[in-house]
Amino acid sequence: MKNILLPSSITPELAEETGWHIGDGSMNYYNNKGYRKGIYQLRGHIEDDKQHYLIRIKPLFKLLYGIDISLREMPSTRVFGFQIWNDNLVKFKEKLGLPLGKKFDVAIPEIFLNNNHIRIAVIRGIFDTDGCIYLQPKYGKLYPRLEITTISLKLAEQLLDLLNKLELRTTMHKICPSQEGERLLYYKVNIRGVEMFYKFMELIKPANPKHIKKYKFFKESFK
Repeated sequence: MKNILLPSSITPELAEETGWHIGDGSMNYYNNKGYRKGIYQLRGHIEDDKQHYLIRIKPLFKLLYGIDISLREMPSTRVFGFQIWNDNLVKFKEKLGLPLGKKFDVAIPEIFLNNNHIRIAVIRGIFDTDGCIYLQPKYGKLYPRLEITTISLKLAEQLLDLLNKLELRTTMHKICPSQEGERLLYYKVNIRGVEMFYKFMELIKPANPKHIKKYKFFKESFK
C-alpha cells in the first residue's frame, strides 16, 4: 500500500478532484490475500479522456496526495485510468461524504457547497468527467448544448440548483428505462444556447482538452 498525503483543508484543487470522483470514480473495500483492503479507481474513455488524465489528473493527484499514479489503457473495457489499493485514501473520501460501491445516490458533499470558488471547482470536475458538449447544425449555424448525465437524482437536482444560481439557465429531465432503448433510469442536466455556452465555459473553465477543443472550434465557426 502506497504512502499518501491527505489534504488538510478544502481547496479548489480538492474540490475539482472530488468532482472527478463523482463523475468517473469508484471505491470500495475488498478481500485481498486474506485482508480487507480499500481500492480507489478513476477511469475515463480510452481515447477522448486520455489527455485529460495525462496533463491534468496525474499532476493534480500528485499535488494533492503526493503519489505518482500509474495510468494505463484497458482495451477490453475501452477505458484509461488507474487504480490504487489504499485504505487511507478510501477512508478519507468516505469522511468527505462520498459513497462506497454504486453511485446511485452520489451527491456533492455539503463541505464543498459553502464557497463559490469551491462549488465552481466541483462542477468543473464533474463536467470534465461526466459532461458532454454537442454542436448541432441549426439554421445554418452550430447550436451548442452542454449535458451532464447521472443516475443520481440528488446530484442532478444539486447541479440544476447550483448552475441556475450561477445564472446559467439549466434544465433537467428524466430518461426512463423504456426510453431511447435504455435499461437504467437516469437524468440529464442541460444548458443550451450560444450565450449560456460562452458563459459556462468562461465561468466554469473546463480543463478536459476535448471540451476546450470543441469550444475553440465553435468560436472559430463564428468568424
